[in-house]
Amino acid sequence: MLAVQPGRKRDPYKKALKLDALRKKQDALRAKIAKLEAREKAANRREATRLKVIIGSAILAKVDLDPEARGWVAAVLENNVAAQRDREFLKAKNWL
Repeated sequence: MLAVQPGRKRDPYKKALKLDALRKKQDALRAKIAKLEAREKAANRREATRLKVIIGSAILAKVDLDPEARGWVAAVLENNVAAQRDREFLKAKNWL
C-alpha cells in the first residue's frame, strides 16, 4: 500500500487520466495482437494451399507417367471426398 505524505491528497482526476491512458495502451496492444494473429493465420492458409497444389501436381504427374497409379488415386478420392459438389466435379472429370 502506498503511503500518502501528510498534507498531500491524491488527485482523483490524475488517477482517472492515468487509468484512461493505460486502457488506451491495452486496446492498442490488443489490436496489434489481433493483427499479428490474422497475419499468421493467413500465412498458414497460404502454406496449406501451396502444399495442396504441390502434392496434387505431383500426383497428377505420377498418374500421367504410370496409368496404374490412377486406380489408387481414384480409390483415395472415393474414400476421402465427401462433399457432394466435389464428388460431382470429380465424376465430371472421370476420377470417380
